[in-house]
Amino acid sequence: MIDADLQAGRLQALLTDHPLPEHGIYAVYPQRKYLPTKVSVLIEFLMEPFASDKLV
Repeated sequence: MIDADLQAGRLQALLTDHPLPEHGIYAVYPQRKYLPTKVSVLIEFLMEPFASDKLV
């Protein structure tokens, strides 16, 4: 989200020797067979930022 600002020099990375712990994001729902459209749209929305990181 901030790569462009880091590359442009508007932001500076701090504590680069101390990586952040990896966390997951979970969507818990009762069943997939009758999943409401709004729930599947929300899940897709939440997955988008992580798709390029291969975390999904």
